[in-house]
Amino acid sequence: MGTSLPPGIFVLRRGVLVASLIALETFVRERTVEVLRNLERWPKSFEDLPEKLRLAARLDALSYLHNFARMLKRQGDDFEAEVQAEITKMASGHGTVQQFTKFVAGDYTGNLSDSGLKDLLASLQVSDCWTTFRAFSAEIGLGVPSVQEVVKGIVRKRHRSAHSATYAPTATEVSSLQDDLLCIALCFDVSISASLEQAIAMADDWALGRCSWRAGVILYIAKPYDRRMRLYKYGQSRALRIANQVGDFRALIPRPPAGQIAVLVEQNASARPHTWQIL
Repeated sequence: MGTSLPPGIFVLRRGVLVASLIALETFVRERTVEVLRNLERWPKSFEDLPEKLRLAARLDALSYLHNFARMLKRQGDDFEAEVQAEITKMASGHGTVQQFTKFVAGDYTGNLSDSGLKDLLASLQVSDCWTTFRAFSAEIGLGVPSVQEVVKGIVRKRHRSAHSATYAPTATEVSSLQDDLLCIALCFDVSISASLEQAIAMADDWALGRCSWRAGVILYIAKPYDRRMRLYKYGQSRALRIANQVGDFRALIPRPPAGQIAVLVEQNASARPHTWQIL
């Protein structure tokens, strides 16, 4: 291919970049489905949901379901069962428990993009996502200049790996994926989890866009200390607890009040996050 890389490394690096976007897409879609189950407890009617979510759940989802069903048909899979299952969810909420189709998360036959991710977040009442994600990434120890550019970079490198014959990814492009994927996934997970908790606890304000997802997050950070771990509440300089391992902190963190979530981020010795838990 006109590159100086050994063929095996050339193929493997390109494959890793393609797989990275698949992993991110899978996480975003499956986590969206999980979190939307919270709205089965929505105390009001479907018509009281935010307009963007109503459109995503029915009008937009219909075209995405159509695309996916046609793909299943070409593959010889059971497209009729898929259509029936998802249409049933779209029609729910009128005398039945409100359910949401997985196609709220977008078109399963296409790739994730920064604009598609922003639209999905907006439908879940996570507004101004790139600004709030940048601030949150700094709070947890990542401090990326722009989460939107991180998303664009993963998408761009995936497309070049899949479609450009001479593209030769560098070792740095591959090694940076871990932090990049973690940053996007953590911001996405925490923001929609907090937003959907607010939807149940303060339905009217949430539906009108008066809630800030970050205000619904109580952030705790676990940091290495000698061979043990220290637990901090974000914004406080004094450790709350010392334990042998992060798992010991779960029982020590108080249950958050209605409309909020507790998030525990574990940092490594370089003060960079590498795991998180929503409690």
